[in-house]
Amino acid sequence: MFARLVRPLLPAAALLALAACAAEEAPEPKKPDEFAQVLAVAPTAGNKLGRVVLPAAAVAEIVRPDLGDVRIYDARGRTLSLALAYDRSGESSLLKPSDLTAIPLAKGPDGEAVPLTIEVKTGDATVEVTATDAADAADKRAAVLIDTRALTLPVVGIELAAQLPKQVPVTFTLESCSDLKTWEPLADKVLLRPGNDPEVLGQPRIALPAVNLKDRYVRISWEAGPDIAVTGAKVLEAVTRQPERVDLETSGAALSNPHELRFAPQISVPIAAVKLELAGSDGIVPVQLFGRNDRSEPWGLLANATLKQGEGPVSLELSGATLREYRIAADPRSAGFSKVPLVSLAVEPITIFAAFNGEGPFNLAVGNANAKPAWFDPADFGKPSDLLRAWRLQAEVEIAGDAPVIKLAPAAPESPFDARKIALWAALVLGTVVLAFAASRLLRAQRRAPGSTGSGDTDQA
Repeated sequence: MFARLVRPLLPAAALLALAACAAEEAPEPKKPDEFAQVLAVAPTAGNKLGRVVLPAAAVAEIVRPDLGDVRIYDARGRTLSLALAYDRSGESSLLKPSDLTAIPLAKGPDGEAVPLTIEVKTGDATVEVTATDAADAADKRAAVLIDTRALTLPVVGIELAAQLPKQVPVTFTLESCSDLKTWEPLADKVLLRPGNDPEVLGQPRIALPAVNLKDRYVRISWEAGPDIAVTGAKVLEAVTRQPERVDLETSGAALSNPHELRFAPQISVPIAAVKLELAGSDGIVPVQLFGRNDRSEPWGLLANATLKQGEGPVSLELSGATLREYRIAADPRSAGFSKVPLVSLAVEPITIFAAFNGEGPFNLAVGNANAKPAWFDPADFGKPSDLLRAWRLQAEVEIAGDAPVIKLAPAAPESPFDARKIALWAALVLGTVVLAFAASRLLRAQRRAPGSTGSGDTDQA
């Protein structure tokens, strides 16, 4: 009976299996001309291990989020051994991490600061700071202190060890000072824990522009609320100078209304920040940046900033939280946008180590979805001292034509009907119908079987 029910489904299952095999067996590209972009690479003379920083023309053509479609070919068409200088979390063999403890700055029941005295000794001088000296003594914000005085290298990022409530965006403000009195702004970052796991949307790392925190403190503050706490921070120091971000121009942005701009960037690599600049005479316009992966999801707050007429672009930091769709909302108190603001995308530099063991000329090739990741670990190329030497030997990469422009496709319109939910319900209904049909067939077969007791026999008895 079961075989008769399953037999009609076998042809469809075979077709699905063949389709799956065809998708898995997509051919690996073998030649540079199978990629979307090919650029000449010239390593430093006489060096077999060097650093390659991908230019904007290459970054814009990458089609795999895992960067698997990056290759360097030698003159004989063989691929070179490559390693990412940074892993996907932003760590690097050339970044020095330090885990520092957070010192809570206590608050009273009414939100006011608890009397606190800290003594800072410098030589023969002693500076005493109390809570009455703090600028936010009556502020209803929570805060912790990070002692960064022992750090000697430029700091390029801070990763918070934070406890966050589910689906509640929390804005953290970072400031620094040397006397615990005069605080200077460092950065703002919105962190969001979308699910039950402790992981936040994107990366918890807060990018900093290689700041000097030696002999200074860092204060991390946020609007006080339940289930929010910061227990420490991982501080990332740059062993050597880091390459600058790659800025990519965009086209196709369109306003939904004077207070809203929605777009879906046609780019595969993680976006570090969305840069925004007023194009019209709009005065002061506070904005918020939201993101989501599907229209069935709620918009999540990612960053906020204030645009000012006549000033340059502001950077809405994402720290790797690349999503499919974004929404920029202007403060309703403002008049909004009279013209579409200028939008550009900042991408963290893609830096790789390459073993130039073959014969030149060499070609960098990017842009093929069938190219599988083939990265080595940087440690396979040598000791940290070897990698540091290779880092300083940057290869020259050809600059191709005009600067690439990333298309901003329109975001999916809002709809009361969710295609995924409709498909799920349809599958459940279909499954129920199939099970009911199979059960009815099985029941009828049992009634027809020899020796079975039917309803008529029961009545006769």
